Amino acid sequence: MSATKLSILAVFLAVLPVGMAASQGKPMPVPPTEAASRAKPGKSLPEAFISVLPEVKDKSQVPVLLPSELPETIGRAKHSRVVKATANEYAISLLYRLDTGDAGFAAFFSGEAHANSSPQELPNVSEVKLAHGIRGFFRSISCGGSCAPANLWWEDGGILYQIQLRLSSRVSEQDQEKAITAVANSAILAGPR
Repeated sequence: MSATKLSILAVFLAVLPVGMAASQGKPMPVPPTEAASRAKPGKSLPEAFISVLPEVKDKSQVPVLLPSELPETIGRAKHSRVVKATANEYAISLLYRLDTGDAGFAAFFSGEAHANSSPQELPNVSEVKLAHGIRGFFRSISCGGSCAPANLWWEDGGILYQIQLRLSSRVSEQDQEKAITAVANSAILAGPR
């Protein structure tokens, strides 16, 4: 579909439900984002996401940003699950193995419209530069009783996006930042799926 057709469709979908939502008490529609206007058709999607993308797009009005490229270790994950899909939010987990809890976790991707917090308000984050001049906020792996994954948050057009990557705790903070920033840039440059 051409960018012009996508823009017209996005405007139509954004405008039509407003009246319906107001009259029927449904969630407010998510306006088209800057990311939607930058969509690049033809960017490959890792196979693990293909099975869950239709469900997410069917239930959520949030533009779905997923990477075209993943670090080699994360790319070995072959399963995905929809964690959440509502009009204003989506969340997808990428898994090495199914039904193994956190042991099978590889990565997490989410988008939330009308989020109650801003990423710069989060503790222990450092600012990073992302594609298209977007500001991201990175938090490295933190270990206590167990290790929390590396995280990256950014806002685009009123949507708060988040990526988590399960990387080895032996990976330097600089390399963690480089890996997760590359994944975020891949998703941003690919545009909404």
